[in-house]
Amino acid sequence: MPDNRRDAPRPRLHSKPPIWAESRQEVCESFDWFRNYHGGVYYTGGVVKGYLLSAFSSSRDVFAHNGRLIISHGGGRAKSLRRKDGTSQVQEADDQQAQDKSVRALLNTHRIGRPIALMVDDKYSLFPYDLATDRYTYVVLGFYRIAHAWAERQPENNVRGYVVRYKFAFQWCEEQGTPWWMTAHDSGQGDVHCCSENDLVAFTCRFCRKQSPMIYVQDWICLSPECKAFWRTSQGDHPPAHLHYSAQFLQLLHFAPERIEQLRPPLPTSCTICKGWHCIKCGRLSSRYMWERWSCRYCGETHAVPGRIREPNEFWDQVTPKLRTHWVAPDSGIVIAQTRFFKTGNSFSMVYTYLLPHSRGRIYLIIGSGGINADADAIFREYQEQAANGKLLFRRSPLRAVCRGTLLTKYFSQNCGESYQVRGVTQAHDHLAYRAQYVGGTDSTITWERAPSAVCRARDLINQRVKEALNTEYGFNEVLSAAYMEKQSMGGDVLIMEGAGVQTYYEHTVIPMDFRIAATARYIDNSGQVVNSASL
Repeated sequence: MPDNRRDAPRPRLHSKPPIWAESRQEVCESFDWFRNYHGGVYYTGGVVKGYLLSAFSSSRDVFAHNGRLIISHGGGRAKSLRRKDGTSQVQEADDQQAQDKSVRALLNTHRIGRPIALMVDDKYSLFPYDLATDRYTYVVLGFYRIAHAWAERQPENNVRGYVVRYKFAFQWCEEQGTPWWMTAHDSGQGDVHCCSENDLVAFTCRFCRKQSPMIYVQDWICLSPECKAFWRTSQGDHPPAHLHYSAQFLQLLHFAPERIEQLRPPLPTSCTICKGWHCIKCGRLSSRYMWERWSCRYCGETHAVPGRIREPNEFWDQVTPKLRTHWVAPDSGIVIAQTRFFKTGNSFSMVYTYLLPHSRGRIYLIIGSGGINADADAIFREYQEQAANGKLLFRRSPLRAVCRGTLLTKYFSQNCGESYQVRGVTQAHDHLAYRAQYVGGTDSTITWERAPSAVCRARDLINQRVKEALNTEYGFNEVLSAAYMEKQSMGGDVLIMEGAGVQTYYEHTVIPMDFRIAATARYIDNSGQVVNSASL
């Protein structure tokens, strides 16, 4: 029978969940069945793969048969807080429609009978156990099929006083055995009886001529949103405000057994080297925050897969038309100076110069080429070797984010030399907004005496290129090294930003096209301000 107790104290789980996480990012990076950073429905190709049960369950959501049957409303358009012009504004709930992307994907998944991975978070009040005490923020229940799907009208504090919501009844896939959260006492309460969908009582609406099942014990109701008699009883009346499901409707349906896919994430391989991982020892999903190995954030278990050293010639045929040329907005006030050639060794290369308005600084782009990139290629290899053996500690740093749990940067980084404090900036991370600080700040900076040789060689090469191209020296005293693993090379180009005004008035970013390692050298004055910077 349904269990609708929402406010009663709940006991702690008697065992660890097989798959769980503390942050949304850990789920999305480690669990292929759910990669949605915001919503509760994850679908691809019009088919739902994962569904998250969270707070704000509606009055007729239920957790029945010890979780073998879960009824939930889903598909978006719920009442929410949205950020606009720096302030939070309430967005009223609106009607769901069968054409809405999430609803359409759920209905399609119901039609084809595809299993869905169901998750709950610690705010889902119908789960019978307390998840928050043990910091199980997100927990994977298992695979479910959608047994029933229908539309109903729910009270809402808006102009009309109601909204149309789609409800879905998720039924546990018995091929998995007994649900992992059930105790021996729960399992011994008797067999669960299953019925056929044909056994359900249904009536045909005299207006739309469509059948609707007898869902509520009080009366039959038309459940076709397009019908003028939608949400009316067989007598044409509005149904009572408080409805209860009929016992027959809450019976489990019989599904023919079939082979279902693996729910637990497999161990990472060299092909999936950038992903998070699932610790089979404690069940925790963890984002990969160390370059040289995976490490469980809960129990400390580790897993290492040697990565292949990438060679520069793997990226020679990479098509990046947007980054091979430059474009300056006509109203930017930026002046493009004449392109100059300079000699480096036995070869020549070019340097582009951009003059920023109001004497705010200059930007130089020193072009690398096959004839002068031998040193950069060697440094590229050395970076990878020292990152793999732990001499160069590439780490993903935490950000201050508007989301639950820790959010890590999308790249690995390590800082050498001077440390300094900078202002925060608002950026985007997989559709999440965050208030970020420079990752090479005080806590993650090491001295030049401890700097890996790859970083020292990168600074030397940047200084050499600056001297050759501009006939000047900047005295760089800090280098931030950043690495992007997946679909993200040290290309040999050097980009120089001259003047503190560049940092004050302009924002800049790296758009990686594939595997990439970048070294950014800076000169930081005694006040902690960046005066000049150059990136390799």
